[in-house]
Amino acid sequence: MFRRFLKKLFVPPMVVIAALIMFFEEWLWDRLTKFMAWVARAPVFRWLEKRLAVLPPYGAMAVFLVPGAMLLPVKIAALYFMTHGHPGGGLAIIIAAKVIGTAIVARIFTVCRPALLTVRWFRRFYEWIVRVKNRLYGTIKSMPAWAVAVRWKNKIKALLPKKGLLTRQWKAIGQVLRRKFLRKT
Repeated sequence: MFRRFLKKLFVPPMVVIAALIMFFEEWLWDRLTKFMAWVARAPVFRWLEKRLAVLPPYGAMAVFLVPGAMLLPVKIAALYFMTHGHPGGGLAIIIAAKVIGTAIVARIFTVCRPALLTVRWFRRFYEWIVRVKNRLYGTIKSMPAWAVAVRWKNKIKALLPKKGLLTRQWKAIGQVLRRKFLRKT
């Protein structure tokens, strides 16, 4: 009886927290995939991606795992900063490493996905993650709080300017970067 009470008390907030983490990861993944696709238009990255796209399955797996292994020393450095009186610096390093690492992994996964999914255990793991994500989203979307949050989001979005100063500045920065770095060679 007490166990059921605890389950009813703690499971819904844990599902919400897990879903929020997954929402953020997916949001970040989508944005960074688009950004990295833009970066990948540079000649050197096009050349590299052509090589990655033809890798055999376990070669693609090795390339896919490299960014995670490369971030380990960065995370250790962040931990060092945090334990030596610089928690803000350590946290900033971890956040930057997470964003950069996610961007690189997202692009590598996009390029190597066909080869990676030919590895049976990887495909099963990938499908399991997709099922868990869909089940979490289904649970969250069936909660009354979800409908309230969507209504609030839509009201806030309606109040924000469509073509504000930040939007114009962001587009201008993008145009300058495209002219500077993505010239036809």
